Amino acid sequence: MSEKAITVYDIAREAGVSPATVSRVLTNNARVSEEKRVRIEEIIKKYDFEPNGLARSLSKQETKTIGMMVPDIRNPYFSNIFIECEMVASQYGYNMILCNTMNDLSSELSHLKNLCEKHVDAIIQVGGNADEIRPDEEYVKLINKTAKKMPVVVGGEFPGAECYKVYTEKEHGMKELINYLLSCGHKKVNLVGGRNTVIPTVRKRESLKNCLKLHNLELADELIIDCKYDIDGGYAAMKQLLSSHNLPEVIIAVNDQVAMGILKACQEMKIKIPADISLVAYDDTSFSEIATPQLTSVNYNLKMHSEKMMKTIIDIISGSETEKVKSVDTYLTIRESCQNILV
Repeated sequence: MSEKAITVYDIAREAGVSPATVSRVLTNNARVSEEKRVRIEEIIKKYDFEPNGLARSLSKQETKTIGMMVPDIRNPYFSNIFIECEMVASQYGYNMILCNTMNDLSSELSHLKNLCEKHVDAIIQVGGNADEIRPDEEYVKLINKTAKKMPVVVGGEFPGAECYKVYTEKEHGMKELINYLLSCGHKKVNLVGGRNTVIPTVRKRESLKNCLKLHNLELADELIIDCKYDIDGGYAAMKQLLSSHNLPEVIIAVNDQVAMGILKACQEMKIKIPADISLVAYDDTSFSEIATPQLTSVNYNLKMHSEKMMKTIIDIISGSETEKVKSVDTYLTIRESCQNILV
């Protein structure tokens, strides 16, 4: 019985009582003998199942609410994907609850528990612990426990999580990007941003090396620079890179925020983009358009990503079959930040 979602009918059957009696225990109704109450409560505890979840399984009521967890809503990537999900949710009559975890594990755990207590109909998580190569074991267990009660969809790979997943094909975007850089005459590439414990960053680094190998080119380890995923991180990394007095030919920023920090450092050092250094990025958010010059950037196709996550939830709730794992292709938006040195 512990391998499937437990209902009041399962509890009632094992306790030898009616489902209505179980319901009375859940609602603290006095019209239940102490003997039956103790027996029912022991069975609930035995299966580690929350009483609120049992009550909901009896009533079959929906709250028409979906919870979404993101690590930092100030990042345009996460704000955009939330907005896209919210627009799709509204089409199906659902409301969204936004949980901003600020890249803090204890906050993720707390928000996940709170969403369960609020009786949301489904949970979406993008980023945070779900993107770690070695996610926290306690958090994985809580996700798996939650996924047995309601639809849980993760916008990434999330190792160990037994939930639905929709991830972005990093290899596809990197191939497009490298082919474009080569067509502009660039062969020496620097990759700036991120850390090697985060899956999307690792996938980008692996894809970059693989794509370059196809053209008999190599990426030296010293050409990969770790930094935080924000403007300050990009700024500090670029200052470090420029201190070597060896200007790179082209820089791939791990995201648009890091690219903005790189632009800031270059402006201070009177280095022109793309005349002195070409700069490309990932995300293709509003930062790419407001930057000077406008950034060439790999677009994550967030609209399609959001639609697939939401459609997965709707299919599960409606009882339709849906794939456990889905992928989304990216595409390249070419703007002004990369110089064609062949012209």
